[in-house]
Amino acid sequence: LRTNQQRHARPNQDEGIAIEFGRGNNHSQSKYVKSLSSKTTSTRKAAANAVVVGIALTLLLIVGLSHFRPQSITTKPKLKLKLDLPKDWQSWTFKRFQREFPCDHRPSSAFELYTVEDFQMMRDTYIQYVDRSYKFDDPVPPTEGYSLHVKGTPPPYHAKKIPDGPRGLFASRDIHKGELVHNGTKSDVSFPDANAWRRFMFGLPKREMGCDVTEWTWTQGQVKNGPLKLMTSFTISILINEGRTDEDVNVLPESDVSPLFYATSDIKKGEELLTTYETLYDAEHG
Repeated sequence: LRTNQQRHARPNQDEGIAIEFGRGNNHSQSKYVKSLSSKTTSTRKAAANAVVVGIALTLLLIVGLSHFRPQSITTKPKLKLKLDLPKDWQSWTFKRFQREFPCDHRPSSAFELYTVEDFQMMRDTYIQYVDRSYKFDDPVPPTEGYSLHVKGTPPPYHAKKIPDGPRGLFASRDIHKGELVHNGTKSDVSFPDANAWRRFMFGLPKREMGCDVTEWTWTQGQVKNGPLKLMTSFTISILINEGRTDEDVNVLPESDVSPLFYATSDIKKGEELLTTYETLYDAEHG
């Protein structure tokens, strides 16, 4: 690049040359000056274009870098791959977990409704220690259930903590007898074996969660006379309580192997949904 002094000096030099060669010939002098002016304009346009290209390339580089982040920043911290398992972990039963955690001495805060973050912890643990290919991709948040009929539309119930009582499910609207209330195929998850369930239990970040899981796990056959599988759910659907009497029960599955639950009577908005566990599920079997 020329200095300011050079830029000021150059026109005089050009002028001298123009006069030298154009002395006594005004037409030639004018022609030379026009040619020189044209070249100067072209040079300036080329320089301006180069500046524009440079700015464009710089912007592209900035945008590209803005989308790049080190993996340590964008990647969510994963659970430990290696669990701290006791030597006899493969023999632990439901009651052993309840005794060792210990579940009988949980504070009252442990019985509050789960948040989305709480359910997500359980889901992350399941993926990490049970099935890494499993995807929880329902648009309905677990605190509202799951998509029952239409994607994005939750089932006709909501979770509520009963004052001085347990958590439960309550009708969000009037439900008619015979109406589908719950579809376990859209909310339930299974464990391939008892040890997978045990690893999941030891992997949970909070022991209070493990205590809940001992109460939220059941065994169920998925076909008549088929093998029993350990099952649970990471949505509020797991909070349905058992009726004290047969008259209290208002929701039942089609059969002991069916994941579809129907209303056995008309249920008013705000009424608790109640089922029965005794003849359907056997948690101790697993």
